[in-house]
Amino acid sequence: MTTDNLDDRKPMSEMADELWGCLYGDKGYISDPLERELADKGVTLITGMKKI
Repeated sequence: MTTDNLDDRKPMSEMADELWGCLYGDKGYISDPLERELADKGVTLITGMKKI
C-alpha cells in the first residue's frame, strides 16, 4: 500500500472508510488502537498472532 519506509497502518484507517466486513493483514498490522478504530467503522481486522 505504501513504500517500504512508511507505516502502512496509518493510511489503512482512511482507506477503510469505504469498506465493511473483514480486513485481513499480516502480523505487522497488529495494533489495538488500529483494531478499535476500524471496529468503530464496522470493519473487523483479522491478523496472525504475535509470538510471545
